[in-house]
Amino acid sequence: MVGIYLKFNKMMIWIKIRYRLRLLLLSLGFKLGFKKRLLRKNYGERILVFHGIGEPKYNSRFISITAFEELIKYISTNYNVVSLDDYYAKKFEPNTLNIAITFDDGYLNNLHAIPILEKYKIPAIFFITTVAGNTPFLWPDFLDLVTYYTTKNEIIFENNRYSKNRKNEFAFNGITLKNRCKQIPLESIKSLFEIFEYEWNIIQSKQLNDYWQLMSRESIKSISDNKLFNIGIHGCTHANLAQIEQQEAFDEILNSKNILSQICNKNINSIAFPFGDYNDDLVAYSKSIQLEKILLLDFKSDKHQADFSLRERFVINPHIGLTRQIYYLLKGTYY
Repeated sequence: MVGIYLKFNKMMIWIKIRYRLRLLLLSLGFKLGFKKRLLRKNYGERILVFHGIGEPKYNSRFISITAFEELIKYISTNYNVVSLDDYYAKKFEPNTLNIAITFDDGYLNNLHAIPILEKYKIPAIFFITTVAGNTPFLWPDFLDLVTYYTTKNEIIFENNRYSKNRKNEFAFNGITLKNRCKQIPLESIKSLFEIFEYEWNIIQSKQLNDYWQLMSRESIKSISDNKLFNIGIHGCTHANLAQIEQQEAFDEILNSKNILSQICNKNINSIAFPFGDYNDDLVAYSKSIQLEKILLLDFKSDKHQADFSLRERFVINPHIGLTRQIYYLLKGTYY
């Protein structure tokens, strides 16, 4: 198993090297005056996914308010932006790129996006993680922040010794702590909250709430009541639903649906799987409880691609600038 992970890590390193080389070549192309050619029209459909709205200091999931408005202004001016409902109804315009906007996780900082979306009359759907009853934060954000601020070089987790690697991540036998946490339920992760209790107290004193705080029930209801916006399911604990026990995954989906339906006082019919990971059983169960719009990151088979209730999404990269972002958006892939 360790050998498989090491081979996978080597493959990912090579992919990242090729990607960065492409970025350099792309930047050179823009500087040489090929911008118009590189951004030539590429028609089709894209569902964009954002996460946090704020400076991407501690992770690659956040986009700054300035960069967000710059991107929203560009796509609203140059392409056709539709709601997720209209996307599924195929209310597309010909000879242009048709785009739907989604947000994952349910950060309170998503409220920074609301006036910008309203300014450009852009619809969006917010996929909410309903973890607030168990912890006031998502475990990936907790791990990002405490890893950044800790002076610890080693920790013991699940009886294994995790040490800081060159990328400042805790790892054991080539497996990062974050990747390990993606494979287990929240209850198994909670011991990390005790291990990093001191670091978390420091983080609270630094007023970094914007990097981890989740929406309140009132904020979720306010978004749901806005005619431009909608609410969807993102699980209860941000567990990888394809990795934990099947019944536990089913319970997460149903409980999240019930909680959000109660808050919004309406039926919730959309789900975005955490980490984009899924399997046939998760899809079948989601359909069985009337979830009609099921969002992934990448299709796992032609069968899934042919099922229009399943749609893949394009993750925004906050580190590459507007022009390069538009190039990859038109291309439909970063590779």
